Amino acid sequence: MVNIRDMRNLFFSVGGGNEIGASCYFVQLNGTKFLLDAGIRLHTDSIYPRFHSLYVENLLDGLWELDGILLSHGHIDHIGSLPFVVEEAQDVPIYATLPTREIVGLQLNQSLTSPTFKHAELVDFPRVKEFNALRVQRAIENITPIEWYSPITCETCQITFFPAGHILGASMVYIESDAGNILFTGDFTPFDQLTVPQYQLPDDLDVDLLITESTYGYQESPYVADIDEEREHFAQKIDRCLDRGGIVLIPAFAIGRSQEVALILRNLIRNGRLKPFTICIDGLAQVACDIYQDNGVQLFGHELGKAPQDFIDALDAFNGVIIASSGMLLDNSMSARYAEELLPDPRNAIFFSGYLDEESPGRKLERLRESKGQRFRINERDVPVHADVDTYRLSAHTGSEGILSLIERVTPKKVIFVHGYPQYKTAVNIHRETCRRFQNRIEVYQANNGMPIYF
Repeated sequence: MVNIRDMRNLFFSVGGGNEIGASCYFVQLNGTKFLLDAGIRLHTDSIYPRFHSLYVENLLDGLWELDGILLSHGHIDHIGSLPFVVEEAQDVPIYATLPTREIVGLQLNQSLTSPTFKHAELVDFPRVKEFNALRVQRAIENITPIEWYSPITCETCQITFFPAGHILGASMVYIESDAGNILFTGDFTPFDQLTVPQYQLPDDLDVDLLITESTYGYQESPYVADIDEEREHFAQKIDRCLDRGGIVLIPAFAIGRSQEVALILRNLIRNGRLKPFTICIDGLAQVACDIYQDNGVQLFGHELGKAPQDFIDALDAFNGVIIASSGMLLDNSMSARYAEELLPDPRNAIFFSGYLDEESPGRKLERLRESKGQRFRINERDVPVHADVDTYRLSAHTGSEGILSLIERVTPKKVIFVHGYPQYKTAVNIHRETCRRFQNRIEVYQANNGMPIYF
């Protein structure tokens, strides 16, 4: 007997619907069941997507019922819960590009040992740590690499990955079936970066349902600005800091942002916009740079290199730029250790380069930037804030216009917005603007965790 629940086409946000973090979406199409991404949340005790909500809503009896897990890219908020998932879904295939699989390996193995990930499953207990290591290994081994533009078949559906921009290996996921077609953007970028080109889609793509990120779809300045203007302001502030003998710290995501910011600075030097100085990369970003280099993105050279071991103890003799992960200044990360040393000196500067979670240490420091002399809690110490603190929109996420341009291009019947904060009460509202611009031609939905959308 066929269960009617297995035949209805639906979208269900397990996490990452009306939030940024723990991206994980259940899609049932033509009887085939997928997870799109499987991330975690940072800065909260509730790190995992709410998988139990799938069972409460009678959508699955268990994750073993999935037919496939499709990964858009390797950032931790999109892949961090894979070890949890594969413990229950051991035989479910996972699909991603080869660079994404390499990045997943880096991220998940790092989470076992890094003090940044205090939630990493009680890693101080050897037996628990060994158990987690096995789950990480299984998650990585379960990933089947697929090429962009090369369709594969999964049950009743055909799946094709297309370049999404954003970071190395990032993909938009296109799912075709007799019951309709879905395009899931993951995180995407509509402009060329120095590390990866902009997203690429065929012109004649037939899309019934578009599931798209809305990271900056509900946010005003300082997070949304012209990228060329931001680079100019960024260069000017770096110039001033170095001229006064200071050090610039740029906390950046280890994967994608660190490499992009490094190449932006290198180009500014080579184009004569900035006087020559040394750029040092530290933290997990160093290993990520090796993955980029192995995939043809040339980074290291005369101006740019890895920070030497114990470089943090030799800062008195340095006058240049340090790019270090984590991007959100998580306690005990390399960026946090540098910030602890640099914040008390007014010659120095800390410049954030993109998105900051509302509860992150980086966001809390950003709120203090006009209040010199206040103290900031970092690495369990209170330090005075005398350094210059600022934020520049050099993000690989698109703004509202980029999202609207994508909608115009693929002309879907329905749009679901995910990976954003619709609760922000600003003048920028991608849901409202989409309804206004496309009138009744497109059905528009805002995802909410735990609420099914049938289509």
